[in-house]
Amino acid sequence: MNNTENLPPFLIMGIINVTPDSFSDGGRFLNAEKAYSRAYQLAEDGADLIDVGAESSRPGAAPVSLELEWRRLCPVLKRLRKNLPEDIKVSVDTYKPELMRRAAAEGVDFINNIRGLADMETLQYLASLEHISYLAMHKKGEPKNMQSAPLEASEAMNEVSSFFLHAHKSLTACGFKQDRIWLDPGIGFGKSDPANLVLMQNTPKFAKKFNLAFGISRKSQIGRLLNLENPADRDAPSKMAEIGLILAGARLVRTHEVASLVRFRNIFSKACL
Repeated sequence: MNNTENLPPFLIMGIINVTPDSFSDGGRFLNAEKAYSRAYQLAEDGADLIDVGAESSRPGAAPVSLELEWRRLCPVLKRLRKNLPEDIKVSVDTYKPELMRRAAAEGVDFINNIRGLADMETLQYLASLEHISYLAMHKKGEPKNMQSAPLEASEAMNEVSSFFLHAHKSLTACGFKQDRIWLDPGIGFGKSDPANLVLMQNTPKFAKKFNLAFGISRKSQIGRLLNLENPADRDAPSKMAEIGLILAGARLVRTHEVASLVRFRNIFSKACL
């Protein structure tokens, strides 16, 4: 019998940035054809979800207009939803309520909001679409200034804990069921390096109450800790951190390099036979 009950259930979300300025792969997938090819490769590698973003949230990044963001997103979303296998979910990374509604009309399965909650009317609408899940992330400040005075460890723990409780309560009140609510502490978004580490260390505590998501892939914190300036060189340490978070209870990992996590999941599954 195949006994996988000891395997932490988790989803792997592959990242595609349809931007010219994202910190890791800005410009590589701005072309819709290249973005689709990358999505197809992530799906082949075993991603459960493909997360498409069209506005950079790296420290110092400037906001873009709603229409520019949609011009980047729309052709990619249309092609992904039309051509990817049905079991591969599509996520859109946006904080703009109008774009959430447009993406929902294109059949996306996840809304990934780095600003946490949208307005209640939009959340109620999204909750009424029973196939859509919502991922709310904690962020302190805006990309252009969020690292100028980052939260320290105790501040970050207090703010993230309060945010998780408020977001979960609000999303539930709008009609989202527990299995459609995902929360992300926002590693690197307005927190100091020690604060990021403390948040990660508290994964077991958060995971007892919430469906916990993390995005730490290639983050600058890893670069600073290990003196790795090139984001691509951070893949191996990213994977070690991601696996640690999964074993501690994280249920969704947003990452640039999918195949290694899939291999880990397969190996862990076989070990539970």
